Order: sequence, then C-alpha cells, then structure tokens
Amino acid sequence: MTETLIPAPLRRGDKAALIAPCAPVLPERLEYAAQFIAGLGYEPEIYPSCRARHGFLAGDDALRAGDVNRAFADPEIRAVVVVRGGYGGARLAERLDYDMIRRHPKLFTGFSDATALHILLNQRCGLATFHAPMPAAANFREDTFTQSALADALAGRWYGECGGSCPGRNAGAPLRCVFEGRAEGRLTGGNLTIIAHTAGTPYQLDCRGKILFLEDVGEYAYAIDRSLLHMKHSGILEGCRGVILGTWKDCAAPEDMPVEMTLRNALEPLGIPVIAGLQCGHSVPSTFLPLGQNAEISACLEESRIVFCPA
Repeated sequence: MTETLIPAPLRRGDKAALIAPCAPVLPERLEYAAQFIAGLGYEPEIYPSCRARHGFLAGDDALRAGDVNRAFADPEIRAVVVVRGGYGGARLAERLDYDMIRRHPKLFTGFSDATALHILLNQRCGLATFHAPMPAAANFREDTFTQSALADALAGRWYGECGGSCPGRNAGAPLRCVFEGRAEGRLTGGNLTIIAHTAGTPYQLDCRGKILFLEDVGEYAYAIDRSLLHMKHSGILEGCRGVILGTWKDCAAPEDMPVEMTLRNALEPLGIPVIAGLQCGHSVPSTFLPLGQNAEISACLEESRIVFCPA
C-alpha cells in the first residue's frame, strides 16, 4: 500500500483558499462562507471561480481547474475549501497538475460533487482529504453541529471512535448494524451517483482493501439500486472490506421500496460488514470523514462502532 500524504492542520492566521470547482455560488452564501472561515481565525482567500458563472458551472473548466492548481501551488495557502457542490468536478480530471499537488499536500474539504475531486486526489496524488460540510451550501448555516464538523476537519481534530469525539459525533443517533462483521482499511467513497459514474473510466474508484462510505440525495430507490449494480458489474466493489452508509435525503418516493431495504438487498451479496446511520451527507446535522485514513468498523447487533486512526 502506498504512503498517504497527511496534510498539516490549520493554525490561527493560516490562509484558506475558497474555490467553486462545481456549480455557481450565490453571492450572499459566498459572503457567509468567507465570514465563517474568518470567524475560525483563518484568512479566507476567495478564488475567481467563486464569483464566476458559465451556465450550470462556476466558470469554464479552465478557470475552475486553474483555481484548484493555483491553490495547491501557492505556498501561502494551507487549505483548499470547496464552498459548494452541484456538478462539474469530474470535468477537471484531465486538467489537474497531479505531480504538483503531490509535491504540495494541503487540507482539502468538500462533499457531494466534490467526491470526484476526493477520488482524484486520493488515488492520483495519495493525498488524504476530508469529506466535510461546505460553508456556502444551502443548509450549512442552519446547524451548529454541521458548522463545527468543518471547523474540526480544518483543525485536524479527527482521531477517535464514532460515538465519542469527532468525527464520530453522530448527533445522538446510534449506528445501526446492517450486516455483522469487523473490517479495517483506508476509508474511501462519498456520493453514490458520482462514484458510479467513474465506472469504466481511468478515474474509477478503487475499493480494494478499503472501507467504502456512501451517501446520496434526491435519488429514487431504483436509481440507488441501479448505481450499486453498475458498481458491482464494473468491478468497483471488488475487494471492498466493509461499507458505511451515511444519509439519504429525499431518496424515496411513496411507492418506492424503502431506501435501507434497497441498500440491504444490493449489498448483501458482497458478504461484508455494513453499518448504517452515520449522520454524514446532505442532511443536517452532518459530520465529516477523513478519506484516505484508516478506519476500523465493528458491525454488531448489540452495538456498532467506527474508529478512525492514522494511515
């Protein structure tokens, strides 16, 4: 297994680049995002993509990829914060300077469509990243727990057991055992739909020897089943050691099979431990996850838990 690059946590006064590698950002949400980062004691630097619009994208591909590359190349920037998701991250795959990023590892946070960038940075650069709330997302300012999750990710407070200190804080909701067992491996994953669309490409998610985290929003049960079946048939799920299921906001129509039953039916043939109920994804409250770091899961009917430890 290759060495994982662990970025240093932020210290007071450090600069954080705010980027929009996916969809456009509303000005008032951008202003709030910058104020939030400043309120943590860091210096936000707003990159051009945050104020750009190119149809459904925050600027054209060259601008958005250029922001990612410039943020990693700038020696004064210590963290790269994706301010919102939407669509467009995967379009940057052929424009990123992976060698340069590998030479300048930095904290990287975001989720949803940023899953495409997490996969690229984890697999192409060996960089540990954080699946974390985004400060310009629609529901970020609604919940202090979610806000503290991003703050903890930036400050490097991520060791520990789920149910105890961050990122295991689960807003009081217990983890649920779907299929019993124990497993350990590096954590990977993110948004189910984005992951499924890597299948058959040079950027396909590699789950071999890893723990897979999955979440999604606004997908009907049949679409969830279709994505998981596509992942199975394409080989994405080969060698996966265990699965952690996050939140599934607005993911079932009244006539649908319940989402958890859909997930259970799709994952049962894998014969690996599965834990559900982690408050991480598009719902609030939402915690954060250290992708590329080691995780140990224990799925038991009596009590399920997740422990995060250094890679």
